[in-house]
Amino acid sequence: MADWSGLHEDFLLLLVPRLPSLDLRRFRAVCASWRAAAATFTSGHGRPRPDRPWLALPTDAADPDGRRFVICRDREVPVVTLPARLGRAHDRGFVPLGSSRGVMVAADDRGDMHLLDLVTGKRMPLPPVATLPLVDRVERTLAGLSVHHQRAGVSGVDAVDGLIHKAIPVPTPDGGVLVVAIYRQPHHRNQWATARPGDGAWKSVKPSSIPAVVDLALHRGQLYANTHYGMVYVYPELRGLGSASPEIIPSVTRRPTSYVERSFLVETPGGGGLMQVELLRPVLAAGGEGFVVRMLDECGETWEEEEDIGDVAVLVDASGAVAASTRECPGLRPSTVYYAVDLDGETRVWAYSLAGKHKKIEVVESLPRAEGYKPPCFWYTPVYAV
Repeated sequence: MADWSGLHEDFLLLLVPRLPSLDLRRFRAVCASWRAAAATFTSGHGRPRPDRPWLALPTDAADPDGRRFVICRDREVPVVTLPARLGRAHDRGFVPLGSSRGVMVAADDRGDMHLLDLVTGKRMPLPPVATLPLVDRVERTLAGLSVHHQRAGVSGVDAVDGLIHKAIPVPTPDGGVLVVAIYRQPHHRNQWATARPGDGAWKSVKPSSIPAVVDLALHRGQLYANTHYGMVYVYPELRGLGSASPEIIPSVTRRPTSYVERSFLVETPGGGGLMQVELLRPVLAAGGEGFVVRMLDECGETWEEEEDIGDVAVLVDASGAVAASTRECPGLRPSTVYYAVDLDGETRVWAYSLAGKHKKIEVVESLPRAEGYKPPCFWYTPVYAV
């Protein structure tokens, strides 16, 4: 049997910088000498290569061994199968509501909410669903968690992901995290609420301050709120969001031959730029999908449409988007938008090429889905922490 612990330290130090972040975690667990080589690398401010974003597919499968997920990485986009229930001693069904920077926001079938790190298994409690503004009570049913609420003066009942459009974890200057939940209101008047891990209740942000918000992103220390109508509100800090007077970046003139189905904000890899990514319908392209990508100018005042985003791939799902460097993640195509959507009986991923005069779109994955209701697929970016 090979003595892996006997490999020379110099060889290990040459190997470590070539490892993606998840492989480096596994590398550290092999033996003491490998763990020491990883520690030497990280103590010298070395950073592992980032992993390609995962396409997470919630399933009906149980998780009796506590493994949390199964990863298939030998694909153009890695696919992660998430069990329907998480936890060992007291497993719970869960519904993912959003993810950012390596953590996911989820609600379970008891009405509790959590911040989850899928790689390490770390969990931090968030206020329960019942403390969200407009929620009267929650009820466990055979079909899952039912949320009773008041919206625009009308009583209603929804699944938790029918009420919450998305929840975004945002890092704070003190090293903590603030979670912003956008919940649906009639006539695109979406409202939002904020909470930190350990809080007892969600705090409402005044609806008059940010109408029709559909996405949020933190960029260069400022919070950007993207609206259904294309305008973006900019908050200089995370405190006092309900009373602040944000700056406004005007919307651009949209194409009269199409309408915007979805609109997202996403930082470029490394955080150097901010993109607005929009899915348009209809367009003259196979599959009926088309994307527009705009970059915020250096002054932070206007959007400029980009025909080529260089060594960047953007990965879009029904409620969010992430970006990856194709230099650091060579399995992905440059200047390409990957679009994942759940269809009847399958989850499909398209690759939409932005560069070139004639846009090209093709199916790169077609994955079967189990019958019955499942939370939608979503992109998750694993983040390595020492």
